[in-house]
Amino acid sequence: MNSVSLVSGPVPAAALVLGGLSLAWLVWGGRRHLLTVVPLAAVAAAVLTLILGVLAETVFYWWDASLPRSLYLYAAAGILAVILAVARLRTADRARSRVLALTAAALAVAAVAQAANTAYRQYPTLGSLVSPPAPEASGLPERSPDDAAGLPDTTEANWMPPPDLPAGGKLYSADIPGSTSGYASDPALVYLPPAYLADPPAVNLPVLVLIHGKPGSPSDWLIGGQLLDILDAFAAAHRGLAPVVVMPDASNAGNSNWPLCLDSAVSSSATYLALDVPAWVQQNLASGLRGGRQWAVAGYSYGGTCALQLAVNFPDAYPTFIDISGAAEPGLPQGRDALINTYFNGNSAAFNNQNALDRLQRFSFPDSAGIVVVGAEDPVFAPEGEAVFAAARAAGMDVTLQTLPGGHSWQVWQAGLAENLDWLCRRLGILSR
Repeated sequence: MNSVSLVSGPVPAAALVLGGLSLAWLVWGGRRHLLTVVPLAAVAAAVLTLILGVLAETVFYWWDASLPRSLYLYAAAGILAVILAVARLRTADRARSRVLALTAAALAVAAVAQAANTAYRQYPTLGSLVSPPAPEASGLPERSPDDAAGLPDTTEANWMPPPDLPAGGKLYSADIPGSTSGYASDPALVYLPPAYLADPPAVNLPVLVLIHGKPGSPSDWLIGGQLLDILDAFAAAHRGLAPVVVMPDASNAGNSNWPLCLDSAVSSSATYLALDVPAWVQQNLASGLRGGRQWAVAGYSYGGTCALQLAVNFPDAYPTFIDISGAAEPGLPQGRDALINTYFNGNSAAFNNQNALDRLQRFSFPDSAGIVVVGAEDPVFAPEGEAVFAAARAAGMDVTLQTLPGGHSWQVWQAGLAENLDWLCRRLGILSR
């Protein structure tokens, strides 16, 4: 099923063709239907689409201006199909006619869903939709720091894989407590590469922390990001070596006010990600034991903003970062004042003390390096990424701006990680520079 694409090729094309034909069939009819029912339904669909846009972007903030505007046209077509199907159901005198009307409406709505998926690439394959990756049922294979005592860190130069090296890494679920921060967290996901699982194992591998978007969860990296395929392919090219990858919960266990990777009145999210997560990994996975030079943080959208914030607020913990389609600063749809009131009880200085652009103006970061990735067709976040790049470079960071094809979608987010893994692992010391 992973070979069946849902973003290109025959399946999305067929969905759009069937949806279009279904809408055409629902539109077609007698004189009264064409002159009265269809125009009224079209007006109703336009009004409901307008209401949808207002509710989504100015009342409930389901999405922002990065949503491709063309999706509203698809939404209007889907709403029109449903209204016309209801009209046909009201006049249908046979079961066959009712079944046809319902089927046509379902196909039209499926076409709308396909258009949205093509835009965001959340489900790139049929397998990612019906059978997403799941953590191993067995417990996380833990390792004590004592196991690495006196041994050199594993690198591609000194690693000799055993004959029975596992063919791929494995995914596990883990509860990472907020021992210092008090942060409440849903379970994290942890990828352990083949070299970690080998016997004898690689010792003290570097660690990559990946932060998901909003709305979202750690599993999005596996579904839209196809992370297991990316990491296993990298490991296969490097004799089983890859970073240990930790995907923590960045929602504060589904808090109605997501913590924005800040230490605030909502929660100490930044401290959790910069202190609690590394401490837990070092004690339970014996990885990243040399501190910041073995640690990197990356994320997309909301997670990209988080990656930048952690890099500038905790440069000793995360001197290496990849900011993929992140914003220039944390934000709420209601505006900066609302954020400061909600998270800092109105104290703007407390916010400015953690805000990345403010810190980049005040401090120098000569030991930090990062890649800022933007989508060429992303009208909202590409300019913000460019501003971040300029500020980071002015603050002394070794930073690169990378523009990739695509908009605010997994087309950019997936490539933004996959195409930079070599750079990342050279920076973390597992590959030769």
